[in-house]
Amino acid sequence: MEDGRFRNLRDIFLRIINKYNYLVKRPMDYGTGYLLYPSEMDAIEVIGRNPGINVTGLAKKLGVTKGAVSQSIKKLEKKHLIGRFEDSSDEKAVLLKLERQGEIAFDCHERFHAKYDSYIKDELNRMTAEQISFLEECFRKIEKSVDKYLDELT
Repeated sequence: MEDGRFRNLRDIFLRIINKYNYLVKRPMDYGTGYLLYPSEMDAIEVIGRNPGINVTGLAKKLGVTKGAVSQSIKKLEKKHLIGRFEDSSDEKAVLLKLERQGEIAFDCHERFHAKYDSYIKDELNRMTAEQISFLEECFRKIEKSVDKYLDELT
């Protein structure tokens, strides 16, 4: 691939990242009266889709450390959005669930995504299965490249 074309693709990708970074810094009220940051809403979404998930599982699905998840859990518990409960088969295991306010936020978030994801879904529906597979492979390669870069930084 010629350098100019690569730079163009990289520039598009960087603009997407910058716009996404702007969005993830903006808290929103998802019908609970609390402003929730996207990272908090991501945790609510994962717990809502996986009731009974533990801290380790949540961290893995979010791609963050257990320490970061623990801090988010504390904040969300204070807002009465999520709760902890013991696993009936393992009294040491702590599992997570949405409380009523968390369910409200989850439902509002789902409606938000249904509205704003429809454009890209419509575009993706116009693509062939081969084009979608190619796009998935590109995303995997980009993620692998970013992971390698992150590993080299640590």
